[in-house]
Amino acid sequence: MQANIRQVSGGSATSLRRAVILVIFTMFGLVACSGKTSEEHVTQAKVFLEQGDTQAAIVELKNAIQLEPQLASARLELGKVYLQVNDYASAEKELSRAMELGHPASEVIPYLSEAYQRTGANVALAEIDIDESALTSIERLEIGYRKLQSLLQLDKNDEAKGLIDDLLQIDSSSVYKGLVSAVDKILNEDFVSALEIAKELKEQAPLNREVLNFTARMYVINEQVAEATKVYEDYIKVAPDDIEIKFALANMLVEQGETERAEKHIDELLAINEQNAFLNQLKGVTRAADEDFAAALTYSENAIKYGRADPTIRLVAGYSAYQLGEFEKAAGHLAFVAEFLPDDHPGLRILAASQLQANMGDQTDEVLSRLGDVTAQDATLFSRTGYELLKAGDEEAAKAVIEQAEKISETADDLTRLGILKLSLNDIEGLIDLENAVNKAPESVTARTTLASAYLAANQLDKAAELASEWQKSDPASIDGYLLQVEVEQRNKQFSEALDTLDKAAKLDPKSEGIQVAKIRLYLRQQKNAEALEATEQLLKQSPSNAIGLASLFALKASDNKVEEAYERIREQLKLTPDRLAIRVLAARAALLLNKAEEALGFLKEVPADKSTPTQYWTILGSAYLRANKVNEAEAHYTKWAELYPHQENAVLGQLLVLDGKREYEKALDVADDFLRRENNLQVSFIRTYLLAMNNRVTEAKQALAETDAKYQKLPFLRGVNARISLLENRPEDAIEDADAAYQANRNVNNLLVLTRAYDLSGQGAKAFATLSAHDEAFPNDPRVLMLLAEKQINQDPSTAMVTYEKILTQTPNNFVVLNNLAYLYLQQGDLSNAERLSKQAYDIRPANAATADTYAQVLVKQDKVSEAVEIYKRAITDEVKNEEILLNYVETLFMTGSTVVAQRRLDSLRLTLPASKERAEQLKKTYAL
Repeated sequence: MQANIRQVSGGSATSLRRAVILVIFTMFGLVACSGKTSEEHVTQAKVFLEQGDTQAAIVELKNAIQLEPQLASARLELGKVYLQVNDYASAEKELSRAMELGHPASEVIPYLSEAYQRTGANVALAEIDIDESALTSIERLEIGYRKLQSLLQLDKNDEAKGLIDDLLQIDSSSVYKGLVSAVDKILNEDFVSALEIAKELKEQAPLNREVLNFTARMYVINEQVAEATKVYEDYIKVAPDDIEIKFALANMLVEQGETERAEKHIDELLAINEQNAFLNQLKGVTRAADEDFAAALTYSENAIKYGRADPTIRLVAGYSAYQLGEFEKAAGHLAFVAEFLPDDHPGLRILAASQLQANMGDQTDEVLSRLGDVTAQDATLFSRTGYELLKAGDEEAAKAVIEQAEKISETADDLTRLGILKLSLNDIEGLIDLENAVNKAPESVTARTTLASAYLAANQLDKAAELASEWQKSDPASIDGYLLQVEVEQRNKQFSEALDTLDKAAKLDPKSEGIQVAKIRLYLRQQKNAEALEATEQLLKQSPSNAIGLASLFALKASDNKVEEAYERIREQLKLTPDRLAIRVLAARAALLLNKAEEALGFLKEVPADKSTPTQYWTILGSAYLRANKVNEAEAHYTKWAELYPHQENAVLGQLLVLDGKREYEKALDVADDFLRRENNLQVSFIRTYLLAMNNRVTEAKQALAETDAKYQKLPFLRGVNARISLLENRPEDAIEDADAAYQANRNVNNLLVLTRAYDLSGQGAKAFATLSAHDEAFPNDPRVLMLLAEKQINQDPSTAMVTYEKILTQTPNNFVVLNNLAYLYLQQGDLSNAERLSKQAYDIRPANAATADTYAQVLVKQDKVSEAVEIYKRAITDEVKNEEILLNYVETLFMTGSTVVAQRRLDSLRLTLPASKERAEQLKKTYAL
């Protein structure tokens, strides 16, 4: 060790000598390169200043100060130059240093006061001494005016008034005396007189920045904004460095509608800081005024991104996005400020229209409720909103909107939409609206088709047949009346007549896909699968991408055990027509039916998830994620579904299913409560009761269960909840019957766990083991069940437990609990090779876990690697570890390494409670002769 120290020391000395030599040569180089004195640098700086080269002057003055840091004159000159280049902070620093170094205060204070003013150092400025004898009257007034401003900023009005009295005693015609007099008027709240003084001073000194600034502020105080704007424009010509005033000027011009004049200043400021939120807002307003909506939207969204929260910017962004056809963006921006807008504001109509265009119509009812003066022109807004609300499952809101739509619907199209909405709510009056629509526009195919569908939905087959007959007479070239007649005949089981009617229609349009689809349906209704398949193949031969035909093919082939063949046809067609959403969804549904979850996900990954997406997409994708065990993706999917359709039951049920699987019961409870605030839903309320129990909120769970109708309390699901409550209240015997009923109705793992726990806590361990074993036989290879089974087998038959653990590892090879437990069993059998391999794997996965560290360390001890074992313990044993066996293992390992003092201290610090632990501690003391 000493030899090593000498070697290091010698190396350091060599390095030091080299460093000293290098420094000496560097110093020689510096001296050789620069022969000027500090005074010569100052002189050269003044030459550069005369030539207008301020940067070169700054370099020379810095060189002078580097040579002679105490040279006050150089610091004064450098401070003055910094004032010229608007670097006020640096100016303040150098001028303060110059005065500290003894430069005459009378020469420094005029410049230092300006630096203080520009940096906002009001406290320092307020303490400046203006009674310096060497100051001229004009200097005392100028500095005094600046000091006066600082005192007012600091709310030291009494001192300010005293200073005003002193300054007004000075005999001078300086404009600063006039400014002081004007400030005196302000303190006496005589703003008109202050403005008059300011106007006179502006005439006297039209280029003085202090005078111009003060005059503009007086105009603002006297509410003469246009005049203030003009003066500020003059001001920034002489003070282009005043960014704050330029900001204010740009804003004032925008507020006055002078966007073209404002934009010049805005652009200059943006060149300095393109990420300033307020500047981006102003730029957005000016671009919108010029109808440059793309730029207006960009700048407005930049303003929002950089932190601007002014409602105005949202209006500009929303209006610009609407003009550009970006309706989702428009709706987002306008919804953000809707609450701040007065009722009947034009922005509300734009918001409603944007929401409808962006498939967000289920959110539009609240906006429409704020429109008081509605006309027939608003009928489309109201009817489309009603449709979106129904689609989202919010029937109550839909009814309210439909009532409004009913008052203003006049055209055939409006009446058609209204009729559909009413029928969707099982309001038979919708038929009347549809009939009125057809009467108003008998040529409207939409109205007739909708009325036909309504008659069929209401099973008013006579009226449907009458409509079909009228349709054929009024439009004999159309097949639609014949197709309606076919549907009526099918429902009346007049199959041969229906086939004849189809033949008549086929003469009008031999290639009609609608006729072929109707023929397939006719055969299927008669259970003539062979004929249906032949008709399906004919349809697909003519139109291979017909989604109804492909769905029919899949169903028919499935009944004939040739489902893979149909699936392949769908896949091939999707490759040829990848943009056909209906075929993509059909392919995903087929894949899911064939347990090909990953393929289903692949089909749907390109589908945009928004309100234009078909309902089937949401259901199929959620199921595919769950079957593929992609839990996080499933949660994100169901969350988005619920956000888009907050009233849809299936969306929230999917969320709750995923969160329950992740054991995030508190989060799930929040989701359930949020949904139940909107909807009165029995199923979700049942799940909420379950979640309360899972959150150990026993009192609330019992209350929720008691408030449930008695006829529902007998449901197996709620009996399972009651069993959980019994366990939480330490009544395991009471839990058994309910738990068994829940398990027999739904033999899932959660119900199994409740039942076996009830058995165990009731002292019926054999029944628990038998139930677990029976479940494993019925539903083999469930890791959670196998884990429970193995834990019970450890005490009964360790070798069987090892087999069970090995089986679990084939499914979850990185399960550290299983690895650790299996390693322990191998250790007990003396198989150190397998014990080391498995315990090392478990330890690598969870090195901070005391149990994995203990098992691995004990294996190392058995291999006489005691020092390594101690290091493992050191990393894992913390104050949080309470397991007495592990702690005693650590102490014993310390003794084995000879660390007797440390081991004894550890042993003495243990607060052992178990008799076996206390006995072992005494044995350790005897063994190691303590």
